[in-house]
Amino acid sequence: MTKRIFLTMLLVISLQIFLFNHFDGSKADLTGFLIVSGVPINNEFVLLGTWYMFFSGLSFLSLGYLRQYISGYGVYLMIREKSRVKLGISRIIKLMILISGLSLIQVLASIIFAYLTNEDHAFFYHDLQSFICITGLYIMTNFVLIFIQMALELYLTEQVSLLVINVYVLFSVTLGGVILSVQKLTWILYFLIPNFGMYVRVDLPESAGLSPVIAYMILTVISIIICAISYTRLKKMDLT
Repeated sequence: MTKRIFLTMLLVISLQIFLFNHFDGSKADLTGFLIVSGVPINNEFVLLGTWYMFFSGLSFLSLGYLRQYISGYGVYLMIREKSRVKLGISRIIKLMILISGLSLIQVLASIIFAYLTNEDHAFFYHDLQSFICITGLYIMTNFVLIFIQMALELYLTEQVSLLVINVYVLFSVTLGGVILSVQKLTWILYFLIPNFGMYVRVDLPESAGLSPVIAYMILTVISIIICAISYTRLKKMDLT
C-alpha cells in the first residue's frame, strides 16, 4: 500500500469519526465505542452513509488486489517456479493484515476521540469484555467481507465483485435494522454479515440481537469455506 493510500484512509477515518460525533454525539455517551456501535436499528441514512465510508474505502483499496496481481506481476514469479496458490495465499494474508490493521487504527482513533470528548460517560474501561468482543467481531467482519470480494474476483470481474459486495453490505445493514425494529424473523440476521460488527445489533448484556458466539462461529466457517473455494479456483484458473 502506498503512502498516499494510507494517508487517504486516515483521512476517511478522521472524517468518519467527526461526522459520527456531529450527527449522533450520543454514541460516545451511551457506549463509548463510537465506530463499532454501528448503525442504529432505525436506519438513519446519514449515519448509515457515515458508517459505510470506511468499508467502501477498504473495498476500493482491495479492488483487483488478488486477480490483477496473479495475472500480472505474479506471472513472472510463477515462471521462477513459484506456486500460483502460494502467491495467492500470500497476497490474501498481506491484505488481511492490512485490513485488520486499518480497522484497529479506526477503532483506537474512535476510542481516543470518545474519551477526549466524553471522558465522564465513555465506559469502555469498565466493560472491557464487551469492548474486546465487539471489536474482534468488527475487525473479523471487515476481514470476511473483503475476503468474499477477493474470492468473487476469481470468478467475476473486479468491478462486478466490487458492486456485488457493496450492494450486499448496504442491503444487509438496512434489512438488519428493519428486522431488529419489528423483532420478527431475526434468524435472517445471521445471513447479513455486516451487522455482526455493530454493538447496537449484537446480543451483548444491554441489547437483544445477534449472538456474538454464533457470529464468531459463522465468520470462522465462512472463512474456511472461502479458503477452500479460493484454493481450488487458483489451481484451475487460466490466466492466459
